[in-house]
Amino acid sequence: MQLSERTRRVLDLTQELMRFPSTASNPDAINACKEFICSHLHGMGVEPECFTFNGTPSIAVLPKHGYAPVLLMAHFDVVDADSEEQFTPQIKDGALYGRGSIDDKYAVAMSLVLFEEHLKSVVADGGSISDMKFGLLLTGDEEEGGHNGAGKVLARISTDFCIALDGGAPESIITKEKGFIRLKITASGKAAHGARPWMGQSAFDVLVKDYEAIKELFPQSDPDHWERTMNLGIVHAGGGSANRVPGSAEGVFDIRYTEKDNPDELLDAIQKKISSSVEILEKEPLFFSGKCGYMDLLLATAGESVSTGFAHGASDARFLTRDGIPAVVWGAEGEASQHGANEHIMLDSLEALTNTMNDYLLALRQSK
Repeated sequence: MQLSERTRRVLDLTQELMRFPSTASNPDAINACKEFICSHLHGMGVEPECFTFNGTPSIAVLPKHGYAPVLLMAHFDVVDADSEEQFTPQIKDGALYGRGSIDDKYAVAMSLVLFEEHLKSVVADGGSISDMKFGLLLTGDEEEGGHNGAGKVLARISTDFCIALDGGAPESIITKEKGFIRLKITASGKAAHGARPWMGQSAFDVLVKDYEAIKELFPQSDPDHWERTMNLGIVHAGGGSANRVPGSAEGVFDIRYTEKDNPDELLDAIQKKISSSVEILEKEPLFFSGKCGYMDLLLATAGESVSTGFAHGASDARFLTRDGIPAVVWGAEGEASQHGANEHIMLDSLEALTNTMNDYLLALRQSK
């Protein structure tokens, strides 16, 4: 398809960013990508504010010290790839393929291109960066949970509204995402020789019984699955060999919950139903958009063809809810290819999203 000049710049910059294998297993590449972004900002005449927490770099570009009326948030870290070739971008069949194409380097590139374009316009009108109505937050650890990126930086800056460019689609703005709990239960039994199992008690049997008890707390009835769910993703029985009755067994659960649930009450109910010991590995809040005039303006600008919806996964947007910041999650279309070997972004959706975002930022400049 024919791309606008603006979208072409976004596409070109996305491909440059994709060549950095900025995975958690390659912190040097994450830092190199961060330096590349900072150099790009310096080329605009912008001095970014850089943060590093526990080795994780983040970049903020704010009109006022520590504040932006509206914040665009994206991340430049990616998950590991099956081969180095995935870090070489390829365009085919109307899509850009490669690691980071949809998750989330296009969003970093789009944010940078739009900021540069609108800053030039503000300066041409006699203003400066302090007259900008929006800023940027670009982080380096979303794929690892975001605790040292968005989790730390959002507690140190302020904004009235944030667009987390990391989900949804041009026609679907996400206004809520589930919270999650990572839970480990440890069952105890009595070890014995596998030839005489009656002399022991299999901890695995205890674990299975507790698993069935926990399942009772997660009935499934909503056809859209907007309800709490659980998945037993890791199981380990401590027998050590096939001829030994395991004296201990562990299971790690991924639990997702909605605004209808109280996570503390849910954990209490689990503990009361099982005999295994319970360890909370992670407990993260859900994302719920809230309301504000900046969001109303976004929905008005996007038009009736854009709807609001929900996502079952979690993202850095949960830190926005934690800090009481109204927000949405929005993005281009990647046909659910995130983290896959065929990760890609549809170029027509990149064009649509870039144009709508530009329209919104224009409306933002004209608003009081």
